[in-house]
Amino acid sequence: MPPKSNREWELSVFTPQIGATKTFLVTSGMSIGEVVVKVASALGPQDWSDFALWWPERNIWLNRPRLALSSEGVQSDSKLHFLRINQVLQVQLPDRTVVKMPVNMVVRCFHAVEQVCKTVGIRRFEELSFMRCNNRPVEDNQALNYFGSRKNVHINALLDPLMVRDRHTPEHTVSRITDEGTYVVGGQNIGDVVRSDDVPDGILLDRWSPSSMDKAYLHGLWFDSSRPLFSQGVQENDFIQLRFKYFSFLDLDPLVDAVRISQLYEQARWSILTEDVDCTEEETYTFAALQFQVQLAAAMPREVDEPPSEDSDLDQALTNLQFSLGTQPQSAAAAAEPTQKIEGDLKFQKVGKLTLKSAKTYRFLFQDCSLVQYKKGEVTPMNRFNVRGADLQPDVEVDKDKYQLRVSLSDGDDEMDVKITFETTDEFCTWLAAFRMASRGKSAGSTGHREEVKACEMFLDIQRTGKSHKENGSLVGHFVPNRILKKKAINKIAAQVLGFHGSLERRSVLESKLAYIRAWEGLQDFGLSYFIIKFSTYKAKDELLGVAYNRLVRLDPQTHAHLQTWRYSTMRTWDINWEIKEMRVDHEDGTFSFTCSSSHLKILHEFIGGYIFMSMRKDVHEAVNAESFLKLTGGWEG
Repeated sequence: MPPKSNREWELSVFTPQIGATKTFLVTSGMSIGEVVVKVASALGPQDWSDFALWWPERNIWLNRPRLALSSEGVQSDSKLHFLRINQVLQVQLPDRTVVKMPVNMVVRCFHAVEQVCKTVGIRRFEELSFMRCNNRPVEDNQALNYFGSRKNVHINALLDPLMVRDRHTPEHTVSRITDEGTYVVGGQNIGDVVRSDDVPDGILLDRWSPSSMDKAYLHGLWFDSSRPLFSQGVQENDFIQLRFKYFSFLDLDPLVDAVRISQLYEQARWSILTEDVDCTEEETYTFAALQFQVQLAAAMPREVDEPPSEDSDLDQALTNLQFSLGTQPQSAAAAAEPTQKIEGDLKFQKVGKLTLKSAKTYRFLFQDCSLVQYKKGEVTPMNRFNVRGADLQPDVEVDKDKYQLRVSLSDGDDEMDVKITFETTDEFCTWLAAFRMASRGKSAGSTGHREEVKACEMFLDIQRTGKSHKENGSLVGHFVPNRILKKKAINKIAAQVLGFHGSLERRSVLESKLAYIRAWEGLQDFGLSYFIIKFSTYKAKDELLGVAYNRLVRLDPQTHAHLQTWRYSTMRTWDINWEIKEMRVDHEDGTFSFTCSSSHLKILHEFIGGYIFMSMRKDVHEAVNAESFLKLTGGWEG
């Protein structure tokens, strides 16, 4: 029986920070706030404003100061702790940077995410949440038990860690990492960057290409948004992951969302590299080319092109006509551009259908979009080739000092395939840049040539290989998934990336990242979060359920074929029977029930409720309704 409210009794409070236990006379009617004042006064003259009472036995914070001890059920045998509210955690951001920063352990996880996102500079915090790392096991967590039993997951054999973003590529325009190893946003230091070799293996679980089963259990690592992190087993200095959870992005605005777009781009990039979302080989090269442009634009200042004139198509037709008559005039726009003369001696050979004629050295000169060929020592051109629209195929093996370019050229009437050989990397990059520009109808050596040269240099960089197999694939592996690395040689992959990059308009870092995100959103299985379920029928078997921003999808676990779809817009109700841990969905096509074996059912319920909440957001200026979110995602668990 609890003591009467007017009777004094002893309450024991332990403060781990100083290793002291204090005992106080209290009454059942005394408020939590009054107890906190007693504890702080007894501990001495120190700032205790960032501390609150924790009840280990009940796994709850006593953080409502006006409530009486009796209202919370505190009795004379209760053992309370006096703990810091904001505890330092190691938070891995979506871009894989790990930052040591204080996180509020008392508020609900939903509000802790809000705090971290505000600190880092990410708008629309409701789209993100925290995930566990498997470095601290928690009882009854299916996901952690699953990965803990996986003997065939060789973490150290995964892709090379990039837990800390490359210092030489300043991808963020608002946030950055200093040379001293601190994460800075808006000029404010928010925490220390953690060295990648200090990160436990458990945080690297998403670094390999997961199976459908792995994907489903990975989604069991999400924290419950309605409970504090401390109540879910997180302790000071633990690792947690911040990720975009709901793939419904409201108002992605480059003017105010530099950090948000950069972080989302990195999560999208890793979902492609680890094959978390399926895409074709051609789509893979498109993503690689956009990533290539991100790195290229970040490595050099922006050069803004003149907008195309209304008469550009007419000018091009006139140029083609004059070329066929044996002349190749410069347009007025091209003539006004500052140009670099591209001229030199190159080894040149025609590639026949059956034979390859021997290479000879000729003098070549780029004029506008045409390549002029001279015999050595002569001033009269022997050939003039139209490079506009030409097909370029770099054939490079850096380790063997092989720098060649195969190209289809037109001399007015006929087309021929030729191979041009270069002696040095500088020569190769200078001429390949000119060819790339001319093939797109731009004057070789004009404005933008320097950026093209930089692109060619980066093209060679991604092929620079070490002696070991691991080093061989490391750089290219930053652009394409493992399945592409297994199928194609490194130089072929790099050539494909460069080829797809040639079709992209020159974009800034942020524009390229946004284009990557939009292409990612266009994939068929974009945003699907997987769960292993069993429908509540006789002899039910394991099924794969995908939860997307607008629908539930039943999939074939082996082929990922979509077998059945239920849209939220035609869903009447969904609820959970917590006693038997079963979810029931009432849909216009009927009612079905299922259990979930890959995660706690609350996580799946939270996804559905969260997406319905996201669909209700209309006004971009409206504040987030936390009460509505927590009602939709809470599940009314007793």
